[in-house]
Amino acid sequence: MFFNQFITFQTNIFETNIINLANKCIFIVVIFVGDTGKSLLRNRQKSISFNIQQAQQRARDTEQMYLNAQIKLQDTAFEVFEIKSKTKEIIQKQDEQYRKQREENIQRLQENQKIILYYYQKKKQKEVAQETIDHVLQKVNQKLNKNFNKKAQKLTHTACIQNLLTLKN
Repeated sequence: MFFNQFITFQTNIFETNIINLANKCIFIVVIFVGDTGKSLLRNRQKSISFNIQQAQQRARDTEQMYLNAQIKLQDTAFEVFEIKSKTKEIIQKQDEQYRKQREENIQRLQENQKIILYYYQKKKQKEVAQETIDHVLQKVNQKLNKNFNKKAQKLTHTACIQNLLTLKN
């Protein structure tokens, strides 16, 4: 039926052949070009459908990446908050430790100062005592030289030296 619509028979041989050939060419062109056009359109439709599917997949992937990024951002924000709070705690503990250490150092310095002052007082007392003893010995020596003989002086000196040695120890 479809074939009869395009092909008509002419009685004139010359016209019939050319017209028949033209009709056949047109028929062949329409059939093949139509099929090729349909094939091209189907291929284009498949290509567009495939591109749409890929675009939808990329959109889903992008949305998933966005959600993952939001989750990571929230996790990171929480970690930053934890780090800040831990840092504050550590700083407060260090400040407290430094304050205690300063107080201990000040107390130790005050104790050392008292010990040093006590040592210098004792040293000065010994020096004054030694000077006093030396002065007294000189006076005693002078008086002994005037009043006693050498034997008595020697006994007195020996006794004084022993007394001084006993006092020093």
